[in-house]
Amino acid sequence: LFPKSPAMFSSKTSKFAALGAAVLGSSALAFEFKQPEAEVTQCPGSLDVQGVGQLSVLATKKNMPWFRAAPVAVQDGKVVPEMWGRAYLAHQCTEGGSISNNDYVAWELLGKTLTYTTDLSAAGCGCNVAFYLVSMKQNPEVSGCDDYYCDANSVCGIRCEEIDIQEANIRAWHSALHIASDGGGVAQGLGGWVLGNEFEMTVQEYGPNGQCIDTLQPFQVSVSFPVNEQGNLIGMTMKLHQEGKPCTIDYAMSDYYRDPNLETLTRALREGMTPTMSYWKSTDMTWLDGDGLGSGMCQLHEEAASCGEGVSFWDLKVENMADGSTFYPDPALGELLQFI
Repeated sequence: LFPKSPAMFSSKTSKFAALGAAVLGSSALAFEFKQPEAEVTQCPGSLDVQGVGQLSVLATKKNMPWFRAAPVAVQDGKVVPEMWGRAYLAHQCTEGGSISNNDYVAWELLGKTLTYTTDLSAAGCGCNVAFYLVSMKQNPEVSGCDDYYCDANSVCGIRCEEIDIQEANIRAWHSALHIASDGGGVAQGLGGWVLGNEFEMTVQEYGPNGQCIDTLQPFQVSVSFPVNEQGNLIGMTMKLHQEGKPCTIDYAMSDYYRDPNLETLTRALREGMTPTMSYWKSTDMTWLDGDGLGSGMCQLHEEAASCGEGVSFWDLKVENMADGSTFYPDPALGELLQFI
């Protein structure tokens, strides 16, 4: 599918504006959120990632240059960000020590599958529980957050490639692709603005007491990065699975008009990208969980008060794709993607 206009792909063109406005109270749509007061432990613990080994969790002290971050805990093998918390996986972390971009892991995920479990049951409308990849290790600029953070929306003043595996709450789910210059990117999933304005799942399949994914309970996420014979990325495939459910949610992403042959994202994944976990909210998260042109679930969130505690990520695993290079939820789609 190709867009009738770039606006069709702008799932997050207002993401940074909405986040900044929410914090600063400078928009008619915004509610002024209070800055976090708790001190952030820079090195809250370590995580055992199957297929990789023991890694440090490094929590930022600034969510944005002008806004403090909240703590991120590591509890019983789970990464648990508080509201406004953000953390990265790193080779090393020294409490109170200086941070280098070389500290961060850079996973080379071409031809591989990343799997993890998430619990977002506390995140209602207006909340965003995110797991994503950014090109932090390649960023030589310390950034406005003093931690070398970068993303496609320049949240800390530096742009870089970004692959959103999960931006979600109990009502909505997005995965998105971004080159560094495209903050809007292209998203697929449920809720708000997505590719072709067609959702990949229904509110009956995903949501509280959902048929396939009951978002009030933990569930498993798998993302794969299939390659062609030349080793270049041909798409991103997603699978959401929950034990005891009779169905899974599967979809593939390959259409991105800003990176038509996925050359830029191939390079980013080949160089390695840093896994990032965060939790934030906005009075206008409707690009994620609103109507779009589909049947959205949420409206403007005057106080985004439905963001509880306890969202988490655990059981991370990295492995080669089952068949060596490709994973397709639909055989016909697999045949089509082989020609890209």
